[in-house]
Amino acid sequence: MKKLLIALLIGLLVVTSVGCNKEISMNDSNEALVNQDEQNVGDDGGELPDSYNLLMTLGTETSSTYAMGIQISEYFLDIAPQIRSTVKVGAAGSNIELANAGQTDIAHTQSDLIYAALNGLDPFTEKKENFKGIATVMESVFHLAVTAEAPVNTLDDIIEQKYPLKISVGAQGSGIETLFKKILGTYDITYDDIKAWGGRVEFLSMSEAATLFGDGQLNAVTILAGVPYAGITEVATANDIKFIEVPKSVKDKLLSQGYIDKPILAGSYKGQDSEISSLGVAVSVIASNSANEAVVYEITKFLNSEEGIKILSDVNSGYATYMKGPETGIAGLEDILHPGAERYYKEVGILK
Repeated sequence: MKKLLIALLIGLLVVTSVGCNKEISMNDSNEALVNQDEQNVGDDGGELPDSYNLLMTLGTETSSTYAMGIQISEYFLDIAPQIRSTVKVGAAGSNIELANAGQTDIAHTQSDLIYAALNGLDPFTEKKENFKGIATVMESVFHLAVTAEAPVNTLDDIIEQKYPLKISVGAQGSGIETLFKKILGTYDITYDDIKAWGGRVEFLSMSEAATLFGDGQLNAVTILAGVPYAGITEVATANDIKFIEVPKSVKDKLLSQGYIDKPILAGSYKGQDSEISSLGVAVSVIASNSANEAVVYEITKFLNSEEGIKILSDVNSGYATYMKGPETGIAGLEDILHPGAERYYKEVGILK
């Protein structure tokens, strides 16, 4: 935690406009994009440009992906101070829209959303083909925790009993929310059904959800994150909880859509003595097709280097668990690599 706080404090000194960017309107974003186009020069795939405004749209300010953006900014401060970096708050689903429209250079997203975007599936209304992959950096696991006294132990129990879930599902359009809706969809259940049962659905950050869960205003929380996740650890420490598994019948319907079979290992949280069957996603960094090739090359190199992996591992253990070098970096992105990333993977011998 101390290292993360230090990284964030340093990052605030070198990352321009971080604090205010989360409030940028669409018009402001478009204006920023115009200014960026006017200043960014050079895209020969070799030398870094003499001037470049690098816009990265990642997770919430407390997320591991946002912290990753700050570390990328510091990397460029060391090797190329002319690369002016801005980190902006975003969400996995909307980040694809922004990258596809050229309204951000770099973003994070998830394997399921990449699959949906390339195929024009929900939550997208048409195919998105103007973004490319850089590196896979982590695997996240779906958590669904309820109060220990809840009279339900499975998803089937919840559906059959029409149990009034009072649940936080993360930000609208986020990977958490998208997956939870798909899980409900395998039972032909919607948010309206939950509300009709006397429950409610809230779109909250994990810190907000933890507070309301502790106050008894919520009886369930979800998150899609590395294991163990600090927010769930906090909830499990302050409250008696139990986890709801994702059954095989649900997995069979979703594993072909960019999800992976990923359990929550026994002992990951207080009182959780057995393995929990669940689904996961690969968390990847992507780039707009219009992003400078040399800049993308440097980001790819940093994320796959021993130095970069060590820095990110100090920020979040999920990076340490997954990242082993270019072999894990390229995983799942082989067919959609940005030219800058492709150049790096060819140089290190992963691609021919």
